[in-house]
Parts: sequence; C-alpha cells; structure tokens
Amino acid sequence: MGKRFYHARHFAHSLKKRSPRRYARVAGPIRDGSLRIASHSRPADPQLAKYWRFRRNLFSLIDGGGIHMTHELWFSVTPEEIAAFLARFVRACLPEARVVLDVFCGGGGNTIQFAKLFPRVYGVDFSLEHLYCTAQNAAVYGVDDRVWLKYGRWEQLSRGGAFDAVSVDCIFASPPWGGPNYLNLEVYDLEQHLQPVGITSLLKSMFRLSKNVILFLPRNSDLKQLARVTRELLGPEAKCKVLYVKMNAHLKGLAAIWGDALVNYEPAPEQPEAPPAEESAHEPSNRDIPASFYDIDA
Repeated sequence: MGKRFYHARHFAHSLKKRSPRRYARVAGPIRDGSLRIASHSRPADPQLAKYWRFRRNLFSLIDGGGIHMTHELWFSVTPEEIAAFLARFVRACLPEARVVLDVFCGGGGNTIQFAKLFPRVYGVDFSLEHLYCTAQNAAVYGVDDRVWLKYGRWEQLSRGGAFDAVSVDCIFASPPWGGPNYLNLEVYDLEQHLQPVGITSLLKSMFRLSKNVILFLPRNSDLKQLARVTRELLGPEAKCKVLYVKMNAHLKGLAAIWGDALVNYEPAPEQPEAPPAEESAHEPSNRDIPASFYDIDA
C-alpha cells in the first residue's frame, strides 16, 4: 500500500514517522491514555450516562480495558450486534468479495465486523483520534492485520482519486447524522442535515468506486429523497432497498442499499432438519436483528 494508507497494527508508529505534525495532534491522548475506556467508571459528562449504561452493546469486549473512544464516539459507534449483522449480510450477498471500504469509520465498530469476514478493510475518517481508536479497537478484536486506514475528508479524497487504484467490492458508510438532535426532526432531510455532504454528492462519489453501497442512516430519513437520488444517479429502473434495523425492539436506524447483488439477495429457506453448513455463520438472520425490507421503486 506504500505511503498512501496506514496499517492499523502500526498506525501510531507510522503516523509519527511519516507525518510528525499530524502525530503531534494526537500525541497527548496517546501518551496519557485519555481515550482508553475504563468500563466500570461512569463518564464525567452526564450526557453520556445513558450511552455508558449500554456500553457493552457498542463493544462486547469493552470490559477488557483496551477499547478506546472519544466523547463523540459514545453516541456515534454502531452497536456491535447491528454491525455484525450488516457484515454478515454483505458476506452472504457477495460471497466472492475481498475488499470493503468503511467511510466515516469512527471508532471502528463496523470496520471490525467487516474485518472478521473479509481479507481487507479500509477505514476513512477526518479525525486522527478516531483513526487511532479504530486501530486500537481492531487490535482488541484481533483483526488489526486486515485493516488499513486513511486520514482525510472523504469528499476531498474521492475527488483526488485516493481509492481509484483499489478494487473495492462494497462501500459501507455511517455518515455523521449531526448528533442526537436528529431525533427532534419529524423527517430527516438527507440533503440538508447529512454531514459532511448531502446524499446526492455522497452517493455520486461512492458509485464511482463500487456499485454496491450501503448507508446506515437515521430512522426518520426521507424515503422520497432516497427514491429521487436513486433515479437521478442510476436511472429510472434502479432500485434502492431499505432495511429497518431494530435492536431490543427499538428502531435504531435504516440501511439504504444499492447494487443488484445486495438488493436482490434472498436468504436460503431454513431447513431445521439439516445440519448447519459452515457458511451458515455468514447468513444474516432476522432472529438476530428484527428488520423489515422495503423496495423503493425509483
């Protein structure tokens, strides 16, 4: 990968060697360990109390003392069970896939689960602290050898062709929703509120690299906008499939899905009398995450 990407296993060392100025911006938290989560110590910020109560939903291994998170990551990391479900879904739809790109990787919740099932996963984020957290958390789960990290703003990296030489089988992204305040909106405008760019610009940049794209979006997202952007970018016959994802009977968000292999996937019918095949661990199951599928005919 040359100097274009940082291997997760050597992230801090490589950053310090190749970009001392960038390293200086994260040297303090690295030295003092302030990003390391002490699972049994409640965060000082009372706004994080409810997220701390469900900390094991974010990372099942958080009690081991190796998980790292920033303040923002407490409310932006995809819960592990959902991340694992989405990774299994992609593996079931794309059994020959080898490379997944996780844009806005944050603390690595999705990156880790993809790395469990795919040989190579790229994570992109504009926060060096987040990339450091991803590297550390991937090590906790033993998948840091499969993870490569890229620092920068996605829209700039995309325009600059940072991934043009990479054969990407699927792109996943959970773009910033603007914090917990998104719940105050009756309908979430995907052009106005999605960060750092609206849905049209975001998808246009991703479809340049792969036809298989999954966005994890707020549960109150405007479905009409998804239909419109699908029609505009992919043509009048294109489809977007929407998966509403629940955990513990609570709706957590929706996954908007593009790409024929992903949209048209149907799980094999269950056969209880037959012994489970080895591949069955990769099959998504609605018993794990109750969910509903909806096709948006653009």
